[in-house]
Amino acid sequence: MRLAGAIDIGGSAIKIGIVASDGTVLTRERVPMTMLGAPIPVVDAIVAAIRPMLDATSAEKKPVAGIGVSVAGFLNPGRTAMIHNANLPALREFALRVALEERLSLDCRLEVDSNAAVLAEYRHGAGQGSARLLGVTVGTGLGGGVIIKGELLRYTGECAGDIGHIIVDRKGRLCTCGARGCLEAMVNVAALSERGNGRTVREIITAAREGDERSRKAVSETGWWLGLGLASLSPLFSPDRIVVGGGIAAAGELLLDSVRGSYREHVRPEFREATRVVGSTFGGWDGMVGAASLFLDPLA
Repeated sequence: MRLAGAIDIGGSAIKIGIVASDGTVLTRERVPMTMLGAPIPVVDAIVAAIRPMLDATSAEKKPVAGIGVSVAGFLNPGRTAMIHNANLPALREFALRVALEERLSLDCRLEVDSNAAVLAEYRHGAGQGSARLLGVTVGTGLGGGVIIKGELLRYTGECAGDIGHIIVDRKGRLCTCGARGCLEAMVNVAALSERGNGRTVREIITAAREGDERSRKAVSETGWWLGLGLASLSPLFSPDRIVVGGGIAAAGELLLDSVRGSYREHVRPEFREATRVVGSTFGGWDGMVGAASLFLDPLA
């Protein structure tokens, strides 16, 4: 079985590991981004975490094919650097691919995190068999990737564009992008935490599962806004399936029931039965699995 290194760089954490060609994550580690305010410390932290993993696979005579890197934000046309993300300023315009290749002496390939996540679902997860797949990941921000007839949609920043910044409430929360009421601002970690009286997402989800009414309402309201946003996006991409992933998706059916209800309420009639809304199967590691797919099973 072939192996690849995988790095998933998000606004709050970096996920690092070794992934097999069937999508199995063999080793994994999470590095917080909170203390990494400049590009070189980010690279140092990545190298320190992945080097022992690479050494271990080499000792077992199972070398990796390369290292796939999922990064939040738009990429330049050569996919060598991230050029825009309001939530990840440390890496803007930084030659990330070159820096990693120099330090690790391995080929690296960069991909937009939303593309990597939807690729993971398409290859190994809840998006298998879909002809028109929309995948959204909800965490520090909200990103989305689209695969149509086996091809990733790339028309802005090497991806489907910044779909988290459609405006769903003109009087809504202020977004990190500077606008107000963006879908991202209404459903991200910060929004859920505010609805849950300042608690962490994990605390809110745990309490909701235990029947705490305030927590269940916080999750449900977040799902309502997400369903509205997905309904607004559906006429653009005509998906037959929508996969919801990211940290907030850990709420499972508590979230998805609300998402589906809101989606059916707001979407054009033709999509109500034609489009399935499902949850990710990766528990938040979809970006890393998709990053590895850049070497193990790339789209043509």
